[in-house]
Amino acid sequence: MANKRYARQTVLPEVGQEGQEKLAAARVVIVGCGGLGSPAAAYLAGAGVGSLRLIDGDRPDATNLHRQVFYDAGAEGSKVDQLRNHLERLNPEIRVNTIGKYLAAANCKVLLQGAHLVLDCTDDALTKHLLNDACVHLGVPLVYAAAQGYSGYVALFENQPGGINLRDVYPEPDPSMPDCATAGVLPTAVGIVAMLQANAALCYLLGIGDPPINRLLTYNALDNSQHRVKLQKLYPKTIPKPWTRGSKNGRHDKLEVVHDTLTPSGYDAIFSMLSPDREPELPTGVERLDQRNPYGQCMEKMTEGGKYLLYCNSGKLSLVLAAQIAKARPQVEVVSLRGGIKGVVR
Repeated sequence: MANKRYARQTVLPEVGQEGQEKLAAARVVIVGCGGLGSPAAAYLAGAGVGSLRLIDGDRPDATNLHRQVFYDAGAEGSKVDQLRNHLERLNPEIRVNTIGKYLAAANCKVLLQGAHLVLDCTDDALTKHLLNDACVHLGVPLVYAAAQGYSGYVALFENQPGGINLRDVYPEPDPSMPDCATAGVLPTAVGIVAMLQANAALCYLLGIGDPPINRLLTYNALDNSQHRVKLQKLYPKTIPKPWTRGSKNGRHDKLEVVHDTLTPSGYDAIFSMLSPDREPELPTGVERLDQRNPYGQCMEKMTEGGKYLLYCNSGKLSLVLAAQIAKARPQVEVVSLRGGIKGVVR
Protein backbone atom coordinates (compact mmCIF):
# COMPACT_ATOMS: atom_id res chain seq x y z
CA MET A 1 0.00 0.00 0.00
CA ALA A 2 1.30 3.41 -0.96
CA ASN A 3 2.58 5.65 1.84
CA LYS A 4 -0.22 8.05 2.78
CA ARG A 5 1.81 10.01 5.34
CA TYR A 6 2.76 12.76 2.90
CA ALA A 7 -0.31 12.63 0.66
CA ARG A 8 -1.57 16.08 1.67
CA GLN A 9 1.69 17.74 0.63
CA THR A 10 2.65 15.66 -2.40
CA VAL A 11 -0.71 16.58 -3.91
CA LEU A 12 0.60 20.15 -4.06
CA PRO A 13 1.92 20.68 -7.60
CA GLU A 14 5.02 22.52 -6.32
CA VAL A 15 5.94 19.54 -4.14
CA GLY A 16 4.83 16.27 -5.72
CA GLN A 17 6.76 13.04 -5.40
CA GLU A 18 9.94 14.67 -6.65
CA GLY A 19 9.82 17.25 -3.88
CA GLN A 20 9.14 14.58 -1.29
CA GLU A 21 12.25 12.73 -2.43
CA LYS A 22 14.26 15.94 -2.01
CA LEU A 23 13.08 16.21 1.58
CA ALA A 24 13.82 12.55 2.28
CA ALA A 25 17.39 13.03 1.06
CA ALA A 26 17.96 16.23 3.06
CA ARG A 27 20.27 16.41 6.08
CA VAL A 28 19.34 19.26 8.43
CA VAL A 29 21.15 20.28 11.61
CA ILE A 30 19.20 22.10 14.33
CA VAL A 31 21.36 23.93 16.86
CA GLY A 32 19.35 24.72 19.99
CA CYS A 33 16.29 22.69 20.93
CA GLY A 34 14.30 25.19 22.97
CA GLY A 35 11.34 27.37 22.04
CA LEU A 36 12.51 27.76 18.44
CA GLY A 37 14.26 24.47 17.76
CA SER A 38 11.71 22.02 19.12
CA PRO A 39 8.65 23.16 17.09
CA ALA A 40 10.79 23.72 13.99
CA ALA A 41 12.15 20.17 14.33
CA ALA A 42 8.65 18.75 14.76
CA TYR A 43 7.38 20.30 11.53
CA LEU A 44 10.46 19.31 9.54
CA ALA A 45 10.10 15.77 10.86
CA GLY A 46 6.40 15.71 10.02
CA ALA A 47 7.15 16.93 6.50
CA GLY A 48 9.56 14.04 5.99
CA VAL A 49 13.00 15.64 6.15
CA GLY A 50 15.05 12.44 6.09
CA SER A 51 17.83 13.23 8.56
CA LEU A 52 17.74 15.58 11.54
CA ARG A 53 20.69 16.24 13.84
CA LEU A 54 19.76 17.87 17.15
CA ILE A 55 22.47 19.78 19.05
CA ASP A 56 21.87 21.08 22.58
CA GLY A 57 23.62 20.47 25.89
CA ASP A 58 20.75 21.64 28.09
CA ARG A 59 18.01 19.92 30.07
CA PRO A 60 14.35 21.03 30.30
CA ASP A 61 13.69 23.70 32.92
CA ALA A 62 10.32 24.51 34.48
CA THR A 63 10.70 28.24 33.75
CA ASN A 64 10.90 27.52 30.02
CA LEU A 65 7.95 25.15 29.67
CA HIS A 66 5.50 27.91 28.76
CA ARG A 67 7.14 28.01 25.30
CA GLN A 68 9.00 24.66 25.14
CA VAL A 69 5.83 22.61 24.93
CA PHE A 70 7.34 19.22 24.04
CA TYR A 71 9.23 18.79 27.30
CA ASP A 72 8.64 17.58 30.83
CA ALA A 73 11.03 19.05 33.36
CA GLY A 74 10.40 16.09 35.66
CA ALA A 75 11.12 13.43 33.05
CA GLU A 76 14.45 11.74 32.52
CA GLY A 77 16.63 12.76 29.64
CA SER A 78 18.07 15.91 28.12
CA LYS A 79 16.31 18.15 25.65
CA VAL A 80 17.75 16.32 22.66
CA ASP A 81 16.73 12.94 24.10
CA GLN A 82 13.16 14.00 24.87
CA LEU A 83 12.80 15.74 21.52
CA ARG A 84 14.19 12.75 19.64
CA ASN A 85 11.62 10.49 21.33
CA HIS A 86 8.84 12.85 20.27
CA LEU A 87 10.07 13.07 16.68
CA GLU A 88 10.45 9.32 16.33
CA ARG A 89 6.88 8.83 17.54
CA LEU A 90 5.73 11.54 15.15
CA ASN A 91 7.50 10.06 12.13
CA PRO A 92 9.35 6.74 12.53
CA GLU A 93 10.51 6.91 8.90
CA ILE A 94 13.13 9.62 9.51
CA ARG A 95 16.58 9.41 11.15
CA VAL A 96 17.21 11.52 14.25
CA ASN A 97 20.74 11.93 15.56
CA THR A 98 21.34 13.70 18.88
CA ILE A 99 24.38 15.55 20.20
CA GLY A 100 23.98 16.37 23.89
CA LYS A 101 26.63 19.10 23.82
CA TYR A 102 26.73 22.85 23.38
CA LEU A 103 28.16 24.17 20.12
CA ALA A 104 31.69 25.46 20.67
CA ALA A 105 34.70 26.52 18.61
CA ALA A 106 36.33 23.16 19.34
CA ASN A 107 33.47 21.05 17.96
CA CYS A 108 31.48 23.19 15.50
CA LYS A 109 33.33 22.03 12.38
CA VAL A 110 32.69 18.37 13.17
CA LEU A 111 29.09 18.79 14.33
CA LEU A 112 28.05 20.67 11.19
CA GLN A 113 29.88 18.48 8.71
CA GLY A 114 27.69 16.99 6.00
CA ALA A 115 24.69 19.24 6.60
CA HIS A 116 22.64 20.48 3.68
CA LEU A 117 21.04 23.16 5.85
CA VAL A 118 21.51 24.45 9.41
CA LEU A 119 18.87 26.08 11.62
CA ASP A 120 20.11 28.56 14.22
CA CYS A 121 17.67 28.14 17.11
CA THR A 122 20.02 29.36 19.83
CA ASP A 123 19.38 32.27 22.20
CA ASP A 124 22.93 33.49 22.81
CA ALA A 125 24.66 36.18 20.73
CA LEU A 126 28.12 34.62 20.97
CA THR A 127 26.84 31.22 19.86
CA LYS A 128 24.91 32.75 16.97
CA HIS A 129 28.04 34.41 15.60
CA LEU A 130 30.08 31.25 16.15
CA LEU A 131 27.50 29.22 14.24
CA ASN A 132 27.34 31.83 11.48
CA ASP A 133 31.10 31.90 11.03
CA ALA A 134 31.30 28.11 10.92
CA CYS A 135 28.56 27.91 8.27
CA VAL A 136 30.30 30.61 6.21
CA HIS A 137 33.56 28.67 6.14
CA LEU A 138 31.88 25.34 5.49
CA GLY A 139 29.64 26.86 2.81
CA VAL A 140 26.49 25.52 4.49
CA PRO A 141 23.22 27.50 4.18
CA LEU A 142 21.93 28.85 7.50
CA VAL A 143 18.41 29.79 8.56
CA TYR A 144 18.86 32.33 11.36
CA ALA A 145 16.08 33.05 13.84
CA ALA A 146 15.73 34.94 17.12
CA ALA A 147 12.80 35.81 19.36
CA GLN A 148 12.43 37.98 22.44
CA GLY A 149 9.59 39.84 24.08
CA TYR A 150 6.84 40.12 21.47
CA SER A 151 8.93 40.01 18.31
CA GLY A 152 11.37 37.95 16.31
CA TYR A 153 13.54 37.73 13.20
CA VAL A 154 14.25 35.18 10.48
CA ALA A 155 16.81 35.30 7.66
CA LEU A 156 18.29 32.74 5.28
CA PHE A 157 21.96 33.00 4.33
CA GLU A 158 23.15 30.71 1.52
CA ASN A 159 26.78 31.36 2.52
CA GLN A 160 28.16 31.32 -0.98
CA PRO A 161 31.71 32.73 -1.33
CA GLY A 162 31.66 36.45 -0.58
CA GLY A 163 27.92 36.38 0.10
CA ILE A 164 25.81 38.00 2.78
CA ASN A 165 25.83 36.49 6.27
CA LEU A 166 24.78 37.34 9.82
CA ARG A 167 27.70 39.73 10.33
CA ASP A 168 26.23 42.02 7.68
CA VAL A 169 23.30 42.50 10.07
CA TYR A 170 25.15 42.29 13.40
CA PRO A 171 28.91 42.79 12.78
CA GLU A 172 29.85 41.68 16.30
CA PRO A 173 28.04 39.74 19.06
CA ASP A 174 26.78 41.76 22.00
CA PRO A 175 26.94 39.61 25.17
CA SER A 176 25.19 42.39 27.12
CA MET A 177 21.94 41.87 25.22
CA PRO A 178 19.29 40.46 27.60
CA ASP A 179 18.03 36.91 27.04
CA CYS A 180 14.52 35.53 27.51
CA ALA A 181 15.20 34.89 31.19
CA THR A 182 15.64 38.62 31.88
CA ALA A 183 13.67 40.30 29.09
CA GLY A 184 10.78 37.83 28.95
CA VAL A 185 9.07 36.39 25.90
CA LEU A 186 5.53 35.68 24.73
CA PRO A 187 5.29 31.94 23.98
CA THR A 188 3.19 32.38 20.85
CA ALA A 189 5.71 34.89 19.46
CA VAL A 190 8.44 32.24 19.73
CA GLY A 191 6.20 29.58 18.21
CA ILE A 192 5.27 31.73 15.21
CA VAL A 193 8.91 32.67 14.56
CA ALA A 194 9.78 28.96 14.75
CA MET A 195 7.11 28.24 12.12
CA LEU A 196 8.49 31.00 9.89
CA GLN A 197 11.93 29.45 10.27
CA ALA A 198 10.70 25.94 9.49
CA ASN A 199 8.73 27.27 6.52
CA ALA A 200 11.82 29.02 5.14
CA ALA A 201 13.76 25.77 5.51
CA LEU A 202 11.12 23.70 3.69
CA CYS A 203 10.74 26.19 0.84
CA TYR A 204 14.52 26.32 0.43
CA LEU A 205 14.95 22.54 0.44
CA LEU A 206 12.10 22.13 -2.04
CA GLY A 207 13.19 25.05 -4.21
CA ILE A 208 9.76 26.68 -4.13
CA GLY A 209 8.30 30.04 -3.19
CA ASP A 210 10.37 33.02 -2.06
CA PRO A 211 12.15 32.20 1.21
CA PRO A 212 13.92 35.15 2.91
CA ILE A 213 17.30 34.65 1.22
CA ASN A 214 19.50 37.64 2.09
CA ARG A 215 16.48 39.27 3.70
CA LEU A 216 15.59 39.90 7.30
CA LEU A 217 11.99 38.92 8.03
CA THR A 218 10.64 40.61 11.15
CA TYR A 219 7.52 39.64 13.09
CA ASN A 220 5.63 41.44 15.85
CA ALA A 221 3.10 39.41 17.83
CA LEU A 222 1.18 42.40 19.19
CA ASP A 223 -0.18 43.44 15.79
CA ASN A 224 0.86 40.38 13.71
CA SER A 225 2.87 42.61 11.39
CA GLN A 226 5.67 41.29 9.18
CA HIS A 227 8.32 43.15 7.21
CA ARG A 228 11.05 41.97 4.86
CA VAL A 229 14.25 44.03 4.80
CA LYS A 230 16.68 43.46 1.95
CA LEU A 231 20.22 43.03 3.26
CA GLN A 232 23.42 44.29 1.70
CA LYS A 233 27.03 43.19 1.97
CA LEU A 234 28.62 45.35 4.67
CA TYR A 235 31.11 43.10 6.44
CA PRO A 236 34.50 42.16 4.92
CA LYS A 237 34.47 39.05 2.76
CA THR A 238 36.95 37.23 4.99
CA ILE A 239 35.78 36.06 8.40
CA PRO A 240 38.24 34.37 10.79
CA LYS A 241 37.57 30.67 11.13
CA PRO A 242 35.76 30.03 14.43
CA TRP A 243 38.02 27.09 15.22
CA THR A 244 41.16 29.21 14.64
CA ARG A 245 40.13 32.56 16.10
CA GLY A 246 42.57 35.33 16.82
CA SER A 247 42.53 37.78 13.92
CA LYS A 248 40.24 40.78 13.73
CA ASN A 249 38.61 42.45 10.74
CA GLY A 250 37.45 45.98 10.20
CA ARG A 251 33.88 46.67 9.23
CA HIS A 252 31.81 49.07 7.19
CA ASP A 253 28.59 50.54 8.51
CA LYS A 254 25.36 51.39 6.72
CA LEU A 255 22.50 53.45 8.11
CA GLU A 256 24.85 54.45 10.92
CA VAL A 257 26.40 57.72 12.04
CA VAL A 258 28.96 58.65 14.68
CA HIS A 259 28.46 61.38 17.28
CA ASP A 260 30.12 62.13 20.60
CA THR A 261 26.87 62.91 22.39
CA LEU A 262 23.32 61.57 22.34
CA THR A 263 21.83 64.92 21.39
CA PRO A 264 23.55 66.02 18.17
CA SER A 265 22.00 68.90 16.25
CA GLY A 266 20.34 68.66 12.86
CA TYR A 267 17.61 66.12 13.65
CA ASP A 268 13.87 66.68 13.77
CA ALA A 269 13.65 64.15 16.58
CA ILE A 270 15.80 61.64 18.44
CA PHE A 271 14.35 58.38 19.72
CA SER A 272 15.66 56.00 22.38
CA MET A 273 14.89 52.28 22.23
CA LEU A 274 16.11 51.72 25.80
CA SER A 275 13.82 50.73 28.65
CA PRO A 276 13.41 52.99 31.71
CA ASP A 277 15.42 50.46 33.73
CA ARG A 278 18.41 50.82 31.44
CA GLU A 279 18.02 54.57 30.85
CA PRO A 280 16.07 56.12 33.77
CA GLU A 281 16.63 59.72 32.60
CA LEU A 282 16.47 60.64 28.94
CA PRO A 283 18.86 63.25 27.52
CA THR A 284 17.28 66.58 26.66
CA GLY A 285 15.22 66.41 23.49
CA VAL A 286 15.11 62.58 23.34
CA GLU A 287 11.82 60.66 23.20
CA ARG A 288 11.51 57.08 24.40
CA LEU A 289 9.95 54.46 22.11
CA ASP A 290 7.61 51.86 23.59
CA GLN A 291 9.46 48.54 23.34
CA ARG A 292 6.23 46.76 22.42
CA ASN A 293 5.89 48.49 19.04
CA PRO A 294 8.76 50.87 18.20
CA TYR A 295 8.18 50.51 14.45
CA GLY A 296 4.54 51.58 14.69
CA GLN A 297 5.44 54.58 16.82
CA CYS A 298 8.12 55.72 14.39
CA MET A 299 5.74 55.40 11.45
CA GLU A 300 3.27 57.65 13.29
CA LYS A 301 5.78 60.26 14.46
CA MET A 302 8.10 60.53 11.44
CA THR A 303 7.05 62.77 8.54
CA GLU A 304 8.30 62.86 4.95
CA GLY A 305 11.37 64.99 4.51
CA GLY A 306 12.29 64.68 8.19
CA LYS A 307 15.62 63.52 9.59
CA TYR A 308 15.64 61.26 12.64
CA LEU A 309 18.16 59.52 14.88
CA LEU A 310 17.57 56.18 16.62
CA TYR A 311 19.73 54.64 19.31
CA CYS A 312 19.76 51.55 21.53
CA ASN A 313 22.33 49.97 23.82
CA SER A 314 24.74 48.59 21.22
CA GLY A 315 23.47 50.00 17.92
CA LYS A 316 22.16 46.68 16.59
CA LEU A 317 18.41 46.92 17.27
CA SER A 318 18.31 50.54 16.16
CA LEU A 319 20.10 49.59 12.92
CA VAL A 320 17.43 46.99 12.11
CA LEU A 321 14.63 49.42 12.94
CA ALA A 322 16.22 52.13 10.79
CA ALA A 323 16.41 49.70 7.86
CA GLN A 324 12.73 48.78 8.25
CA ILE A 325 11.66 52.41 8.26
CA ALA A 326 13.93 53.33 5.34
CA LYS A 327 12.29 50.62 3.25
CA ALA A 328 8.74 51.60 4.16
CA ARG A 329 9.25 55.40 4.06
CA PRO A 330 12.02 56.24 1.56
CA GLN A 331 11.29 59.98 1.91
CA VAL A 332 12.24 59.83 5.59
CA GLU A 333 15.92 59.98 6.56
CA VAL A 334 16.60 57.66 9.49
CA VAL A 335 20.01 56.86 10.91
CA SER A 336 21.17 54.62 13.73
CA LEU A 337 23.76 55.65 16.29
CA ARG A 338 26.81 53.45 15.71
CA GLY A 339 27.77 51.55 18.84
CA GLY A 340 24.68 52.73 20.73
CA ILE A 341 25.03 54.40 24.11
CA LYS A 342 28.15 52.31 24.79
CA GLY A 343 30.00 54.19 22.07
CA VAL A 344 29.26 57.80 23.04
CA VAL A 345 30.04 60.21 25.86
CA ARG A 346 27.07 61.04 28.11
